[in-house]
Amino acid sequence: MITVRPIHADEIEAFAAIGSDSEEIRSSVRTYVKDMLERGAMRLDWCFVLEENGNRCGRAAYWTLPGHDKPLDVVLWELPWHREDCLTLAKSLFEDMFVRLLEHNCTQVGYILDSPSMAPQWQSFPESRQKILAALGFQLQRETCRFERHIGIEDTASKGNLTYRTLPEVGEEAFVEAILQVSQSTGDRYISRERETKGAKTQAWEMFRELQRMDYDQDWWQLAYDVDGQLVGFVMPTKAPAFATIGYIGVVPEQRGRGHIDSLLHRVSVILGAANETYLRADTDIGNTPMAKAFERAGYRHFANRQEYSLSLRHPG
Repeated sequence: MITVRPIHADEIEAFAAIGSDSEEIRSSVRTYVKDMLERGAMRLDWCFVLEENGNRCGRAAYWTLPGHDKPLDVVLWELPWHREDCLTLAKSLFEDMFVRLLEHNCTQVGYILDSPSMAPQWQSFPESRQKILAALGFQLQRETCRFERHIGIEDTASKGNLTYRTLPEVGEEAFVEAILQVSQSTGDRYISRERETKGAKTQAWEMFRELQRMDYDQDWWQLAYDVDGQLVGFVMPTKAPAFATIGYIGVVPEQRGRGHIDSLLHRVSVILGAANETYLRADTDIGNTPMAKAFERAGYRHFANRQEYSLSLRHPG
């Protein structure tokens, strides 16, 4: 008999152990779950085990941004990947989880697949995951290259001749207008699709509001201007639960090709360094070669690739 149920407080250790005999993996998953629970980004009733005749054989959990009450993504998904009935087990697990999502009035859920496998998700068997996601109806929304960089002493002083004005100084309308300009000829295919389907203005406001859901300081978000007072671009650094991020960064089309993106990337490091952050991550569309090269010039390391999936849910009937 196959059953799916939420875990209890005394089952975190057992939950972390599903799918691996490695103490390193168990330890990192256990630490991650406890940290997310403390931050309010996960709840015990969002952590599920799949049991077959009373034996744990699979798991998955929901994650959200701290302070929000609706799940966003599936995380820590594990199954007996070698079994021929793995898809059947996956359907049992997710169908039960999706019913609970609908009870939270959630109509969409995501899953992020990183390669190579790394802590804390440890996503082994990527091909099996991709096939099951497709069978369940998940759609691939975006593919990105992931970059990381440590913030050091060299990031304490500003460089270049740009001047910066913070979000409180310029106001939301000016900031959204800057996003609108940068996004009109972006190398990010996902943003381009969003502009086409939703409209440019709507997409700009939605991106602004979505980034506001992250942890950030209003003074971190800044518009950049050249010596003539013309808009160059912006920086919007944020913090995820485990690390700082670029958030969104860009140069307006008429200012591109002048090295401004290098100044803006350095500005992000200065801002986050002043906030005592020491580690920074950033993603860019897998086809956005100019942005990838800018990250490399700024000392970032390409450490992974990412696929972002999404599934729309409907109430039965």
